[in-house]
Amino acid sequence: MEARTNRKALEDRFIQQVLREEGNKIKIEQLKFMSSRGFTSTELLTKINTVVNNTTLQHTHLTRHRFIDMKTRNTRQGKIKKKNHPIHNRILFGHMNNVVRRLSFGFTEDVVAQIKGELENQNF
Repeated sequence: MEARTNRKALEDRFIQQVLREEGNKIKIEQLKFMSSRGFTSTELLTKINTVVNNTTLQHTHLTRHRFIDMKTRNTRQGKIKKKNHPIHNRILFGHMNNVVRRLSFGFTEDVVAQIKGELENQNF
């Protein structure tokens, strides 16, 4: 029973590590893309946050970020095309595929040994 619990703890730690890394990559890529497109608003560049709680990645942003990503908007006069900047969907869904791939195939015995080694080093 204890081996199963230890394995679960190692798996949870691996999931947290993957989510933390991918969350940071998402944030960095969004900031880099917005900077390359000429966004200078401090609010747009600072109100992106990723937090890992247990085995959950939470990505928060302004509603405005989603609006900037949209190609069209519906108004009373009808559908209007607007300039869009793919700062949300393309980046998030691209990285979610990476998360799924890494979580599905990345938890190998080598990774278990690496995490155990990190935990042993922390205890000393």
